[in-house]
Amino acid sequence: MIAGRFSPSIGLVGVDFGTRSIKLLQLRQHGHQPQAVGAASLDIQRTPSTPEERASLTEQLRGAFSVGGFTGRRCVVSLPRGDVRVQSVRLPKMPDEELRQAAVWEAAQRFGFERASMEVDVIRTGAEMHGSEDRQEVLLIAASHDTINAWIEPLLAAGLRPVAIETHFMAQARVFGQREIPGMTPPVRAVVDVGASGSTVMILRGDEISFCKPIAFGGEQLDQAVAEHLQMERAAARELRAARIAAASRGSSAQSITDSSIDRAVYNAVRPLFGSFAKEVMLCISYYGVAFRGHPPKELILTGGDGLEPRLPETLALQCQVSVVFDEDASPICALTRSIQAILHRPSGPAAWWTVAAGLSLRGLSKRGLARMRLPSSGREAA
Repeated sequence: MIAGRFSPSIGLVGVDFGTRSIKLLQLRQHGHQPQAVGAASLDIQRTPSTPEERASLTEQLRGAFSVGGFTGRRCVVSLPRGDVRVQSVRLPKMPDEELRQAAVWEAAQRFGFERASMEVDVIRTGAEMHGSEDRQEVLLIAASHDTINAWIEPLLAAGLRPVAIETHFMAQARVFGQREIPGMTPPVRAVVDVGASGSTVMILRGDEISFCKPIAFGGEQLDQAVAEHLQMERAAARELRAARIAAASRGSSAQSITDSSIDRAVYNAVRPLFGSFAKEVMLCISYYGVAFRGHPPKELILTGGDGLEPRLPETLALQCQVSVVFDEDASPICALTRSIQAILHRPSGPAAWWTVAAGLSLRGLSKRGLARMRLPSSGREAA
């Protein structure tokens, strides 16, 4: 590992603990565009729950970090989305410190955590509830100490130094957010992230998070629907979908890797889920319009490892009546894939796989960090 002096032109190491894989990425500022200087990817099965599983993850992380070309050991971490609770709540207006204290009580009641055994953060969305009560809408974020330590301890044992924990959507906001121009209305964008275990709908005003909602729609549900419809094993259904997504990411037709009848069968299997999901996204956009009484999103950015599912963009565009673009067309992340591939010495996959890790690394290059959860005392940054 290279432990030399940290350069302000080099970001922190972004560590994205996903549902099926771990992505590590470090960026540096190269002109007006970020460039990858370190990258690694590991497959995972589940949250490490035993000493043996944590020791195995430690060795995997140590090996990946040693060959990944990283500079320094400081990192920013994103936990798997299933390990973090997120919910919009309405609270009375109050100063920041009082709001944080109220958030702890609210999280304990809503999520069933003991107040002393969790970390809580809160984001002001800017939405004000009109009525008799002077209330505001905030985003409540919480994770248990046990879950945080399950991921942080292997990182520390591998020699990395975690300095912050962020949710995946905080990292994405740093990538997709657009700075406000004085005197102009902040641009509004919807970001729909489709992952393996679930999805997140986020609306950005400029680079501020104004709305965020998790939705139970993801690759695992699509795998199950295809498996049942085609009467095959779930693993085989996942491979079939992965091949179709890979073809879509290369700009190829899904029929180029599957028989046309199979392609129709896969679409028939997932179409009801597409329709339900698109309605959920439309309701989110409609709620934003009511809460903020402002301009609707000018575009919807589709991202995430399962966001390239064929025909999903068309379904969302039709239901939501908004232009849908892939993240590769809405951010500079696509330009990173060549440098990532050169570091990995193998295909890097679509840019959507690296968006969260990139946003985490950009924290070290950003003049302004978004809200974040603190580390539990056992996972504090090493001196």
